[in-house]
This record gives sequence, C-alpha cells and structure tokens, in this order.
Amino acid sequence: MGVAQRHLGTGAMEELTLTTNGSLLLRKAQALKDAGLQRVTVSLDALDDGIFRRMNDVDFPVAEVLDGIAQAQRVGLGPIKVNMVVKRGTNDHEIVPMARFFRENFGGGIVLRFIEYMDVGATNGWRMDEVLPSAQVVERISAEFPLEPLEAQLPGETAQRWRYRDGGGEVGVISSVTQAFCHDCNRARLSTEGKLFTCLFASRGHDLRPLLRGGTSDADLAAAIAGVWSVRKDRYSELRSAGVPATEPGERRVEMHYIGG
Repeated sequence: MGVAQRHLGTGAMEELTLTTNGSLLLRKAQALKDAGLQRVTVSLDALDDGIFRRMNDVDFPVAEVLDGIAQAQRVGLGPIKVNMVVKRGTNDHEIVPMARFFRENFGGGIVLRFIEYMDVGATNGWRMDEVLPSAQVVERISAEFPLEPLEAQLPGETAQRWRYRDGGGEVGVISSVTQAFCHDCNRARLSTEGKLFTCLFASRGHDLRPLLRGGTSDADLAAAIAGVWSVRKDRYSELRSAGVPATEPGERRVEMHYIGG
C-alpha cells in the first residue's frame, strides 16, 4: 500500500491518493473519503480467484476487492484506477476479460492500466520471457474493443493512454521494460525510515532523517531534495533493455513492499 501526494507550484497539496490491494476498501472507503482521501488506485491482477490469490499471495477473495472498488466509486473516491500486472503464461489470458468487466460494470468510470511484469527487487523470480509487451496488450484489447491513442495529460506521465472508440472509457499501459522512460521520470519514493529513493529499481536511498530530526526548515529540506534529484543518473530500465548491466555486482535492489509502487 502506498500514499501519494501531488502539489501545486505554490506548495499547496493538489491531490491525496492511495494505492491499495483493496482488501479493506469495502469497509474503509467512506472513512477514507471523510478523512480527506480523494482518489484510490487498486492492484488487481486477475478476475479468476485462484490466479488472483496466487499472484498476490493473499488469503482473501477477489470478490471482496471488486466490492471494494464499487464502494469506493459510490462514495466518490475517483476517478479510480485499477492496475493489472501482466505476466505471460500466468494471467495474460485475463486481459480482455478484465477490459470487458470494467467496461460493462462500471460505465467507463474505471481507468484500467496494464503494467509490464517488472524485475523490481530480487524476490519475484522475474524472467524476461514472462514479460508480455504492452504493444501486444493493446492489440489484444483493440481486436475486441477498438482503441485509439490519447495525448499525455502531464509531463513525465508513465502510462500511455488509449480510449475506446465507442466512448466506453479508457485504458493505459505502462511499458517500463520494453519502452523505458527513465529520461523523463518524475517519481521519487520515501520509505518509512526516511530514505528518499529516486528510482523504483534503486539499491540504496538518500537518508533524510538527520535533516528532519535536526529541525531543518521546509525550504532547506526542499532544497536538499532538489539537490539529490538534480544529480540523479538512474537509467536502470534503459540499460537493462539495451543489454547493459544495470547494477553493480553484489548490489541488491530494494523490494517493492519497502518503498511502494
């Protein structure tokens, strides 16, 4: 689970969002809305209950997640995004059923995003032959429900957006393996221990705790973070795609559960 904030240029918070596996969303959606949450993104890799449980290593039914998504929509936590990590040979046959389900049951109000299976961390047993390129995801969906491309809404947007030609909503694809976007990435992640990570595939973070505990002003903290970002050279996905070693021997990449998605 992860919480994200987006700020206006004035420093005011523009948006507060939550990424979740949806297990408690049915019971907590209203409370989250009342507390100020504006939008949710739900991780959902399959409609088939067995596949869902295997891929997410959880002990709750997919029906609870679907009910939670419906409840989040009812209380106004939207627009809702649903993220499906596509793993060839495991859940890629669920691509079109997922598209159909959310078109037919949510009136185009859910943005379904398909994410290429990524080698985050060192524990997910990642193999390149299990990656289904996003281009093939688009082809499969468009063969059933014709799509047309949309322009990016924001600089550095990670997802390529497509809309159904019949007006039935939109989908997105995130191609961090086959079409790396390191050069214009604008995402940073902060761990619960106060370490700033400038890449999802990083092996180490920048410790901000001394600044925070030392009474550093907001302006000086912002300057320190800007200084870290200005010299970032993260190119993991680009190097990996080019067949170049992307990490030093012995380096262990940070795990997704530590820094969020």
